[in-house]
Amino acid sequence: MTKSNMSRRSLIQGGVGLTVANLIPGTTPLAFAASMEERTVAAAKAAGAADVSGMIWSPYLVPMQPVIAEFKKQTGIGVGGVQDISIFDAPQRAMAEALSRSPQFDFIHIDSNMIPSLASAGYLEPLDAYMKQADFKIEAVADYANFMTYQGQTYGIPTDGNVHIQYVRKDLLENPENRKKFADKHGKELKFPETWEDDLRIQATLMDPAKDLYGSGNLRNRANGPTWWYMIFYSAGGFTFDDDMNPTLDTPAGHYAVDIYLQDKKVAHPESAGWGTPQMIPRISQGHVVSCQYWDGTAKLNENPAKSKLRGQWLYGLVPGSDFSGQRVHRSISSPLAALLINKYSPRKAQAAYLALWLGSGKNSIPIVSDPVNTFNDAWAKEHMTAQPVIDAYSAGAIKAIETNFQVVAPPTYLTGYLEFQDTLGKNLSEAYVGQLPAKDVLKKTQDEWSAIVRRIGRGKLKEELASYKAVMPKRNLPA
Repeated sequence: MTKSNMSRRSLIQGGVGLTVANLIPGTTPLAFAASMEERTVAAAKAAGAADVSGMIWSPYLVPMQPVIAEFKKQTGIGVGGVQDISIFDAPQRAMAEALSRSPQFDFIHIDSNMIPSLASAGYLEPLDAYMKQADFKIEAVADYANFMTYQGQTYGIPTDGNVHIQYVRKDLLENPENRKKFADKHGKELKFPETWEDDLRIQATLMDPAKDLYGSGNLRNRANGPTWWYMIFYSAGGFTFDDDMNPTLDTPAGHYAVDIYLQDKKVAHPESAGWGTPQMIPRISQGHVVSCQYWDGTAKLNENPAKSKLRGQWLYGLVPGSDFSGQRVHRSISSPLAALLINKYSPRKAQAAYLALWLGSGKNSIPIVSDPVNTFNDAWAKEHMTAQPVIDAYSAGAIKAIETNFQVVAPPTYLTGYLEFQDTLGKNLSEAYVGQLPAKDVLKKTQDEWSAIVRRIGRGKLKEELASYKAVMPKRNLPA
């Protein structure tokens, strides 16, 4: 049929067909031609206009606002009231919301390791039906999308990768005097660390406290310290529970991890035991540490000429591994991992779900993760790895390191009771670090306390969840 003899009726019928095609993915070739973002918009329009409320920390929200404004323009769905709550305080508040079945928040932006606890409490809306309607996929690097699933269903959309990468001062590593000093002392070449032992040797050899240069930039505070212990423990071949949900911390792998963890004290700033990211990130970006494993967003500060004196003077790569198990194993970690979760009790859960999909597309999230000022949302999508604004924000070397570490990234304890498991471990590790608890007692004490948590939650329930935890663990010892 030519343009001149196409009837008005056939044109209208065709238009209806195109609309239906957009709402029912895969019904016509146009559905395949439409982008994921266009399909999300079409599905969201069918849900109806509304302003949704949420719980989200402002450093995460600010760079999202232009992307949210565009969604509002296209669909009538926007963000109304929000409660500005730190990502570190949000889990406790979210559990209170879940236990009261409160409809107050349509969405929460929170550490995705809370998914098992919140889903078990009946608070979370599964997102698979919304994803199917929009033919939406979480196009994350490697197997990272698994972090959003629990017992076969998807409950979260990531906005933040937060994977740990290795940082080493390039200028210190390549300094001829340092290279000779290291070779004379250790009988080996000074190079990017491959094992935890390598990293400690480099930190101890190159640190110079008289110049306010300390070896390590790793955290050892109660809230964040377990993050580092998990990386060491997993790389030593350890895992937290056996198949009957008996804790398996008080093991050779566990004691190896505690030993490496506590050796950090020899190379760390003496006041750093209680520091968090507000104190440590500036120390890193200003070059007051030799090396560390840290959240990848810190690279954006290292490479920001307005905030760092050492732009271009950092090497980025794979976090150290361990040979303790008889083979080389590397394990990075992502914790806390910020994701959008939807309240099952919300009267606007469909609108909130489609907003989450919109924010979680690789294309839409490029300006979010590359924001040079609000650096909390970190790169995680395949599309981020080749997007020039993201590369410019992090540097090509940091992006390569992020992609590499995602291949071996692990979670902390991905089970109902995550907060209790995490806090107990953190308390005991921090007490050992400051000398209040003998190192030999850390794991026995933690294991006994974890056993009590298992009994309180229910061994049978947790055994059912164990498969979801294991599914999130990396399948390879080394990056491909």
